[in-house]
Amino acid sequence: MNTKEVQALESYFKTENEHWNGYALKTIRKALEKQLFSDFNKLMQLYELSINIASESHREKPFEGLQMIISEYDKNELTTEQKVYLLEGVFEYLDCTEFDGWYSNEIQDLMKSQIAVYNNELKNKLPEYNKPLTGNIRDTLKDLMQKELEQLPETLKELDPVQRLNILCKLMPYVLPKTESVKHTLGEPEPPKKNWFD
Repeated sequence: MNTKEVQALESYFKTENEHWNGYALKTIRKALEKQLFSDFNKLMQLYELSINIASESHREKPFEGLQMIISEYDKNELTTEQKVYLLEGVFEYLDCTEFDGWYSNEIQDLMKSQIAVYNNELKNKLPEYNKPLTGNIRDTLKDLMQKELEQLPETLKELDPVQRLNILCKLMPYVLPKTESVKHTLGEPEPPKKNWFD
């Protein structure tokens, strides 16, 4: 981050409102730990905007307020994990803050429901290792073996001499032809066979 970005980020938790400062710093710190955001200024802008929308629309139009928040998240192309993170942070701030005229928690109930929807999406999303193999498995294995063979000299260097010799002995039949024992009669004419009745 350049100096201007750092200063802008610090301005979010160095205000005259100590209550806000604590939550802003906590939001940045947890986002750093989880490594969910690369642009922390965008994170804080959306965090502050979400709180402002929620606190202004909670009374007359809580559902519309939530839709505005979600629309901002979609406009900024947030991942589902990022949306959950922000909504949970906004919910926590609203839950622990007293606003003038705040008498309804309808928007927070709607936020809880939206968080549940996002969490279901995340739960139903197949992890990479569970995705079915596509294409030809033989080709996949062939590519894997090719890459391993290319790295074989480096891998062998890292082994101790006994292990290296053991592996080379196991690989030898795939490289050198098998030898067969040669008899002294090889290439000689066969002796005449005796008749069975003699």
